[in-house]
Amino acid sequence: MTKVLSSIAINSSVDEVFVYMASPHNGPAFIPNLNENTNIFPEEDGVGQKFDWRFNMAGVDLRGKGEVTEYEMPNKVVISSNGDIDSVWTYLVEESEGGVKVSVEVDYELSETALQRVTNDAVISKLTQKTAEQMLDNLKVILEG
Repeated sequence: MTKVLSSIAINSSVDEVFVYMASPHNGPAFIPNLNENTNIFPEEDGVGQKFDWRFNMAGVDLRGKGEVTEYEMPNKVVISSNGDIDSVWTYLVEESEGGVKVSVEVDYELSETALQRVTNDAVISKLTQKTAEQMLDNLKVILEG
């Protein structure tokens, strides 16, 4: 699997950041190119919550299923997904000087899809890194807005 990492400081509370970020309902608002999370069940966020996702990378529509596999309020949530991209998204939230430090680690592996035929692994890696960075920038804007 390939790994990307990113972190950011957000001027907010740990609880507010965690509750917003950990919900699959909110993912499309802050994760670039995540078109939708649907069929989210159960409604309450936590371990075992499942959903369908649709993501666009380099103009290719990718689909799969996600599940919250760890939910340690207010510091850690892990979402595992499979489909056109198999991935594990680990979000960490911790107190830091001036607010909250939010980190994301994404381990992913592309299945044999149209995306691999369109571009190479180096480009996919760079796009994924930029997505992680922009995701946290968006989260900061939303929560500090």
